[in-house]
Amino acid sequence: MTSTTQRSFRSEIELLSVVLFWGLNFVIVKIVLQVMHPHAMNLFRLLAASGVLTWIYWRRSGYSYQAFISPMKTDGWAIVRLSIIGWILYQAAFISGLNLTSAGNGAILMSSAPIWTALLSLAMRTEKLSLQAWAGLMLSIVGTTVIVVFSSTEIDLSSDMFIGNAIILGASVLWGFYTALTRPLVQKHSPLSLTVLALLISLVPLSLLSMPYLSETNWAALTIWYWLAIFFSGALSTGVAIVFWNNAVRNLGASHTAAFGNLVPLIALFSGFLILGDPILPAQILGGTLIIGGLVIMRWARKKKLVVQPSS
Repeated sequence: MTSTTQRSFRSEIELLSVVLFWGLNFVIVKIVLQVMHPHAMNLFRLLAASGVLTWIYWRRSGYSYQAFISPMKTDGWAIVRLSIIGWILYQAAFISGLNLTSAGNGAILMSSAPIWTALLSLAMRTEKLSLQAWAGLMLSIVGTTVIVVFSSTEIDLSSDMFIGNAIILGASVLWGFYTALTRPLVQKHSPLSLTVLALLISLVPLSLLSMPYLSETNWAALTIWYWLAIFFSGALSTGVAIVFWNNAVRNLGASHTAAFGNLVPLIALFSGFLILGDPILPAQILGGTLIIGGLVIMRWARKKKLVVQPSS
């Protein structure tokens, strides 16, 4: 097995852990939001993410401040742009939208991100897809559509959920934009450095956003289990998973990586069944099968070099 093949295999294993984290995260966040305001929870989970990831990056930088901030010297504005899109705007939209809609709706709407990633990557000329690769991506989207239309978690556009659905869809577009913008940077810098620096930049504006809502939090109701859930949502789902995601963008390409996002609704549905007691219907199994089939086609297209890399 060549080093390139080993990197690709490792990235796909990491992506599977990412979709597990993110699928569970929809249910876990909904549970914590019962006792904590969305923006207050957002602050604590991002503090957990920044604490764990900054410590890891500080060690890898050899405890050198110059090495720690070196990416800012050459691509400072690009990292600030990533921070605004992928951490400030996306995180605020995600937590606000999920608070107003269901976990199933949130997961399904977020699964549209590969479409925005592919379209934005094409518009930015950072990646090209063959017909076979597009077919795999579309098959995954068809699987998601089956889940949306024929399952008990179909998108509800009634007045009480419409605003939440619209915000989550906007978050999906932001995530697609973030994924497309990440690839040029991860060719020059480590995914961990980009994640930590962009996250640290976002903490001040997100802290200011959360301050008015801290007094609304029911602190007495926050047991150790809620704090562990916040840690999971921050350190794993919001922190480590982003590093794995960025690493996959560098090794596999933006659109191929984004296709794995279609597995998140499937994980969310199963976790909803196990944790919340939501039923699983045959249409959901069919949709999951189509999603996995699309990922297999994407992988086959890449192995056959049918996914064309960006031209210089």
